[in-house]
Amino acid sequence: MNRKSGHIHTGLRRRVRAHDARRSTRRTFLLGAAAWPVIGWFGLARAQPSSRAGKPIRVGILRANPPKSPRALDNVFVDALRELGWVEGRNIMYERIYADGDEARLPALAVELMARRPDLIYAHNNPEARAALAATRTIPVVFGAVNDPVNVGIVKSLARPGGNATGVATLGPETGGKRMQLLRETLPKISRVGVLMKPTSESELKFIEQAAGAGVKLIPVRMNEPEGLAAAFAFFAENRAEAVLLAQVAFLVTEHRRIASLSMKQRIPVIAPRSINTESGALMSYNSSLTDHVRRAAHLADKILKGAKPADIPVEQPTKFELVINMKTARALGITIPQSILLQAERVIE
Repeated sequence: MNRKSGHIHTGLRRRVRAHDARRSTRRTFLLGAAAWPVIGWFGLARAQPSSRAGKPIRVGILRANPPKSPRALDNVFVDALRELGWVEGRNIMYERIYADGDEARLPALAVELMARRPDLIYAHNNPEARAALAATRTIPVVFGAVNDPVNVGIVKSLARPGGNATGVATLGPETGGKRMQLLRETLPKISRVGVLMKPTSESELKFIEQAAGAGVKLIPVRMNEPEGLAAAFAFFAENRAEAVLLAQVAFLVTEHRRIASLSMKQRIPVIAPRSINTESGALMSYNSSLTDHVRRAAHLADKILKGAKPADIPVEQPTKFELVINMKTARALGITIPQSILLQAERVIE
């Protein structure tokens, strides 16, 4: 009896140890999940995209793009959402509306877009975001490259947007000063610099003035529309500008080819806010990557489509910046790029 009893107790102890081991393993997993919540977000616990009431999610894209201009950034947004599980034609549909380069049309187009009852709106920059928010204060709006969203009234604060909009902010005014610094390092004897800007770019001009210092005379030209670009470059040439610095203005990016052509015609190098300008022929550009901006905006849109509120999603700011140099333009204009500048370049176009 004692021998049998000993066998019974031994088996019981084995079962207890096995049960305790399973409890310990489960407790370790739960503690690990609590300590590393990112595993739950990217792993099996991640919420999967789904349609609502059996219908695909409807996302509006409101853009001021000129006719036939590249819409690569819009494709980046769509591709990033697809990587997150939102497949066009299956669980998501896009309503794309373009102002064909005429920002004045954006408010009416935003109202038209609301009539299509989107679940979310992607509005890339300031004019587009303002137009979308003027048309709705209930439908979530995600932006990809808005300059100074707090001061222009798009969000209440970066940490707590507080309304129906969130997204990715740019650092426009500050980078104007950095571009001026790079220009001075590239052309140390420069004394006259044209600045192409909007009347609303005064805060950026202050950073440019600080970086220019007393030895450089700035020649600002303020304009609201791209029609005056040819006259502006002619004015810079007449006033002996040795380079032109572009403020961070949307139409100065969309008109990148025209600006590059005018730069070569007047033989005045241009330093621009976006790499697309440099790819078209500007001497150099410095700013954050718009592609990164748009991909981050897609991640924020994904959170909202899965139930998060834009009011609770902090506005993100860029942490990575890139200097792009066009050596073909440098050679055409007889400019030698210092080695110290080349070493800072993220990309060099030959």
